[in-house]
Amino acid sequence: MANAHPPTPRLVGRAREVAALTDFVRKAAVDGGALLLTGEPGVGKSALLHAACDVADAEQMRVVRGAGVEYESDVSFSALHQLVVPLAAWLPRLPDATRATLETTLGIGSAPIPDRLAVFDAALTLFRLAAAELPLLVVIDDMHWVDRASASVIGFVGRRLDDSRLGLLAAARPGAGGFFDRTGWRDVVVPPLADAESLELLAHQFAHLPIRVHREIAHETQGNPLALLEFASAGRGPTGTGGQVDGTVREVKALYNARIAVLPSATRSLMLLAALEGSGDLAVIAAASLTGTLDDLAPAELDHLVLVDDAAGHMTFRHPLIKSVMVDRSTFEERRGVHLALAEVFTDPERRGHHLAEAALCPDEDTAAAVEAGARSTLQRGDVVGAVTRLMRAADLSPDRTQRNRRLADAAFIGAFSTGRLEDASRLLRDVTRGDPTAAETLQAAVTASYLLLTSEADVTTAHQLLTDAIRSALDRPEACGDDLTQAVYTLSSVCQFAGRADYWESLREIVARLPPSAITDAVVIAAAQGDPLVVPPATLEKLDRAITGLDDSMDVAHIVRTVIAAFNVDRLAGCRGALDRVVHDGREGGAAGSAVLALTMVAFDDYRSGRWDAAARAAHETKDLCADLGYRLYTWGPLYGLALVAANRGDRDACIAQCRAMLDWAEPRQFGWVANWARHALTEAALAHGDFETAYAHAVSITEPGSLGTHNPEAVWTGLDLVEAAHHTGRTAQARHHAAVLQQADLGRITPRFAFTTAAAAAMVAPDAEAPGLFERAVALPAVESWPFELARVRLALGERLRRLRRTRDARVQLDAARAGFERLGAVPWAHRAATELRATGVSRGTATVTGADSLTPQELEVAELAASGLTNREIAARLYVSPRTVSAHLYRIFPKLGITSRAALRDALGDAARH
Repeated sequence: MANAHPPTPRLVGRAREVAALTDFVRKAAVDGGALLLTGEPGVGKSALLHAACDVADAEQMRVVRGAGVEYESDVSFSALHQLVVPLAAWLPRLPDATRATLETTLGIGSAPIPDRLAVFDAALTLFRLAAAELPLLVVIDDMHWVDRASASVIGFVGRRLDDSRLGLLAAARPGAGGFFDRTGWRDVVVPPLADAESLELLAHQFAHLPIRVHREIAHETQGNPLALLEFASAGRGPTGTGGQVDGTVREVKALYNARIAVLPSATRSLMLLAALEGSGDLAVIAAASLTGTLDDLAPAELDHLVLVDDAAGHMTFRHPLIKSVMVDRSTFEERRGVHLALAEVFTDPERRGHHLAEAALCPDEDTAAAVEAGARSTLQRGDVVGAVTRLMRAADLSPDRTQRNRRLADAAFIGAFSTGRLEDASRLLRDVTRGDPTAAETLQAAVTASYLLLTSEADVTTAHQLLTDAIRSALDRPEACGDDLTQAVYTLSSVCQFAGRADYWESLREIVARLPPSAITDAVVIAAAQGDPLVVPPATLEKLDRAITGLDDSMDVAHIVRTVIAAFNVDRLAGCRGALDRVVHDGREGGAAGSAVLALTMVAFDDYRSGRWDAAARAAHETKDLCADLGYRLYTWGPLYGLALVAANRGDRDACIAQCRAMLDWAEPRQFGWVANWARHALTEAALAHGDFETAYAHAVSITEPGSLGTHNPEAVWTGLDLVEAAHHTGRTAQARHHAAVLQQADLGRITPRFAFTTAAAAAMVAPDAEAPGLFERAVALPAVESWPFELARVRLALGERLRRLRRTRDARVQLDAARAGFERLGAVPWAHRAATELRATGVSRGTATVTGADSLTPQELEVAELAASGLTNREIAARLYVSPRTVSAHLYRIFPKLGITSRAALRDALGDAARH
C-alpha cells in the first residue's frame, strides 16, 4: 500500500467559496479568526477544506487537521486529541499547571481532576503558543460528529482568537445536531452546484459519457458533487430521487453498498472494523483483525473506498457515507464480534468500556464494571457530563440491584453538584429509591437527596435529618472518610446556614469534632466560618485566608465555591473575585451551572459591598434568571436579597417591600431563618434611607434584640450599625449604647476591617457630645475606609448631623457635603436627600433660600402624605408601606405643622400648592 495524500480536486463552481476561504486564511494568519462551512452531505465541504489547507501552505502557515468520527462521538476529548498530538513539541513549553491539565485531559498524564475552564484555557494557550512561532490553521471536518467535550473546547477557542495568528476552520452539516456552539464563528454556506457548473464538472471528469447522460445525472442529482461523481463513475444517473437531498444521499449510499457487496468477505470485515474503531489507527485495526494484518484492505483501496497512509499509520474512508454504509449493512453479530475484538485491544478504560457495552447481550457485572471504570476516567479528565452518561449506562448493565443503585446514586451526585441539572439528578435519585427505600441510606444518595430537598423542595428539616444520619453512619466506617464526606459536611453546613437554627449548628459541631485528622480542610473551615462569625477561631481565619490566596491558582470549581461561601459572612469576598469570575465565566460557557449560580450570587454581593451597585443589580438579575432556568428555588432568594438592598438604598421602597414580602412569605413558614433575616435587613435599610427610624428599629430588632448578637446569626453582625442608628434616632438611648457596647466587646475588628469601622462608628454615634466628634473622626481615618463608600458616606452623615447639633456649622458642612456626594455617586437618592436636608439646615442651599412646605418633608413623610391625601386610612397606608399604623400616625403628626395645616382634609390642597410652585 502506497502513501495516500489525497490531492485537492479541481473545484468547479466554487470560486466564491474559495475566495472567501483564501481571504479568511490570510486574515487569520495575522489577526486570527474562526469560520464554519455548512452544507449538505456530498456538497464538497471536505474538498474546500483541502483547498484552504493549500492556501495555508502557500502562506507559510502550520496546518493541524482533525475530524469528528460518527462512532466515536461519546469518547471524551477524542477530537481534541487529534488536534493536540501534532503540537506535542509545544507541551513542555507550557506552564507546569497548564501542561498537567492538558495531559490529564488527553489521558497521557495524571493530575487532580481538571476544571472545564482550565481545560479550555490550556487548549487555547497551547494553540496560541504554537501560533506565536508560526501562524496556525486548525481544520476540523465533520464538526457535527465531534464529541461533546472537544466541541466545547473548540467553541471556546473559536471565540478567543483576536490578535492570535490562529485560525479555526470547520465544516458541518446543517441541522445535524451535535454539541458545537458556533457563537462567534463566521458562517459560509456551501450551496449545490448550478446546472451549468454540474455539466462542466461532468465534462471535465467524464468526457467519455454522452451529453444525454450528463444532463440526466445533473438534473437528478440537483447539483450535489458527490452524487455527480459517483453516478457518473457508474455510468448512469440515480433513479427516483425526486430532486430531494435525502433521496440523493440514499441513492449514493445504495451505490456504495453495491460496490462494497462485491468485495471479498475479509475486506468487508476489515472495513467494518475500521468503521467501528473510529480513529483510523492502522496498528489498532491490524491488532484487532482476525489475521493480524491489513493485506485484505487492498481491494477497498484499489476501488478508492478507503485511503491508506503507511507513513502516518492511518487510514480514512473516502467519504463518511461509506462508513455509514458499512455499519448499516452489517448484522448485530458481526458488529458484536468487532466490538469484542476492539475491547481486547484497547487498554484505555473509556474505549474498552464503550466497546464492551456495545457488545453486551444482557446485564453483566464485568461489563458494567468496565463501563464504570471508563466513567471514572472520563471524570478524571474533566468531562462531567460524559461521566454521568457512562455511569447511567453502567447502571443499566448492572444485574445486581445494589450495584445498579450505587451507580445511579453516583451519577445523581455528580449531576447535582457539578452540572447543575437538578431535574435530571432528582429523576435518577427517584430511580434509585424506587422499590428500595434503603438505597437512600448510602452517603452519596443521602447527600444528593438532601441537596435536592434543600435547593428544590425547600424542606430544610428533612434535609437536615437525612444528612446528619447518613454522615454519622459514614463516620462509623473509617473508609468512608473521603471526598464524599467532605461534600456531605459542606452540604450540611449549607442546610444549617439557611435554617439559621442553633441546634442544627450544634449537631454539625459534633460531626466536625468526629472528623478524622485526614479530613479535607474545606469542610472544617466552612463549618467554622459559616456557623458563627462571632466566635470563628483565629486559626480558622488564617486557614481561610491561605485558601483564598491560593484560589488564583486553583482550577477546582468545587473548592473555589466552598471557600467563597466560607468567605461570605466574614467579609472576604473581594479577595475571591478573580476565582469567582472564572467560575461564572465557566458557567456561561456551559460548565458547572450550579457552581456558577453560587459564584454569580457572590459576585453580586461583592459588587454591592464595594459600591458597584449597577453591576450588583446586573449580576443579581442574571443569577435570578439562571435560577429560574435550572429550578434552583432556594438560590433565587440570594439575588433577590441583593436587589432588595439596592432598591432599599436607592429609594425604590415599593420594589424593596415587594421583594422582602416575597422572601418572608416563602421563608417563614418553611423555617428558613437566614432568608427571613435577609428580608428584615433590607427593610431596615429602606426605612433608614427615608428617615423612618421607628420602622427601621422594628425591623432591626426582629433580627436581634438590642444588647445581643445571638448565635449563628450573621445578619446580626451586618446590621449592628443599623440597629444602633435606629435606636439612637428614636430616643432609645440605653438600647443604642448597650448594643454599641456589645459590638465592641465582640471584637469584630479581628474578623475584618469593615466591622472595625462600623463598630467604631456605632460607638461614636452613642458617645457624649464632648467625645463623639473625635471618635467619628478616628473612625473615618481608619485604613481602607474608601473601599466601603456606602458605609463611609453613612458615617460622614452621622458625623455631620452631630456637628450641626453642636453648632460646629463649618465642620458639619464639610462632612455633610462629602456624605451627599458619596450617596449621589452610588445613586442612593433618599440618603442623599437626608444629607442635603441636613446641609440646608446649616445654611447651604441649592437654589432655595429656605425649605418650607412639601420641600421640608422627608421622602418617607411625602409618601405618607400623598397616600393619606388619596383617602387611605392609617391602617391601609401601613399595609402599603409595610410599616405599623403607629408609625403612620407619628409621620402625620410631624407632617401637619411642616405643611401649615391642622387636618387630614387639607393635605390634598397643601400638596397641590407645592406641586404648582
